[in-house]
Amino acid sequence: MTTKMLRPIVLAVFVALILPSAFAKDAPTSAEQLRSQFETAMKANDTNAVLSLVNWNGVSDQMKSDVSMQMVFMAGHSVASVKLLPLPTDQQLTNEFNGVRYYPNVHVEGLVDVELTAKGNNMQIPYGESGGIFYIAGTVQETFDAHAKSTPLAVMVTGLFPKEDPGILTCSYVYVSASNERIGSFQFTNSWNISFWGDYIKSCKVTKVSGTGSYELKIDEANKTVFDSDMVETNNSVSYEKKN
Repeated sequence: MTTKMLRPIVLAVFVALILPSAFAKDAPTSAEQLRSQFETAMKANDTNAVLSLVNWNGVSDQMKSDVSMQMVFMAGHSVASVKLLPLPTDQQLTNEFNGVRYYPNVHVEGLVDVELTAKGNNMQIPYGESGGIFYIAGTVQETFDAHAKSTPLAVMVTGLFPKEDPGILTCSYVYVSASNERIGSFQFTNSWNISFWGDYIKSCKVTKVSGTGSYELKIDEANKTVFDSDMVETNNSVSYEKKN
């Protein structure tokens, strides 16, 4: 038996062994109970307890394997805090890639923010309710176009600001995926970048809120730069609009 053949079998056995029932006797009936149980399980490195809080309804075997390994990796690190965050108004809960739509299997109400003791390392995970029980959201998928191919997209902002006066900037962008417009926005310090999949980036705007220095906006599509503002020092916005 080859390694390639063995890997799916090992993953399936792995999932079967560590995934307990989603309907445990003490299943959380509030967001705070979910947060508390998740924090306790994480700090105890109790992988089974962590995974029991995920809603696996409709989740594919491959997705179960991927999520399980991510959770196992995360549970193996020291946790500083676990808190609940409101769901951002522009949070995209549905993603589309190569003709497949990915979406949560619960009614998402917010995010579980996990901060590890290693500074700068944190993860935000959607949570929500289904049938009166609160869960970490699972991801289900459906194919809507078997022939669709997505393009790698990237928005990158590089800032040059002195330590004594760091730059606070905002970035908002609109991109098209499966012929539908989607939006994203962030506020950040000095530099920031994000990569995702779609058809193309329609527009992007970066505004300096405070700080003394310069910054650069770059837009990549299919691993090629389609826009580069070069370094600019301005209190106004830098904008990109895709040409027809």
